[in-house]
Amino acid sequence: MVPKRHAEEHFSNTHAPVPCSMCKETIDREVFNSHTEEICPKRMVTCEFCEFPLPAVDLAEHQEVCGNRTELCYQCNSYVRLREMFNHETKCPGSVLNNVESSRVPRPAEGDGNGRRRRGGNGVSNKRLFFTIAITGIAVLVGSLFFQRKPEGS
Repeated sequence: MVPKRHAEEHFSNTHAPVPCSMCKETIDREVFNSHTEEICPKRMVTCEFCEFPLPAVDLAEHQEVCGNRTELCYQCNSYVRLREMFNHETKCPGSVLNNVESSRVPRPAEGDGNGRRRRGGNGVSNKRLFFTIAITGIAVLVGSLFFQRKPEGS
């Protein structure tokens, strides 16, 4: 039993609805934890294909595009959509588990047919990575110049 003089404080601390800081919806306190962890459309989730964190509301659209990217299967030298990779691995003609000959002519694992080597497995070239780091550094420098605090006495 809560004394009357503490009833309002007790209600606001234990029973009053709480605004979700992510989606701004007002949620009952009893379900607030499940809302922020499982239900909130703005909660951060991870793409199953690239492990990129993004809001849950954007996940389906992102995975639709991301899952359509392809990667080379090194067992049969064919390109497979990421969304189909699990099923492909179980039925892959080059797999140790499935020794059936493929009816198609396999492509070489390296090169693109024009004498150029393919990028590494993660799909990011060193030049692109260096460029991204350089642009980020420049952005930080410019931002620090524009948003410097001015002395209080001026």
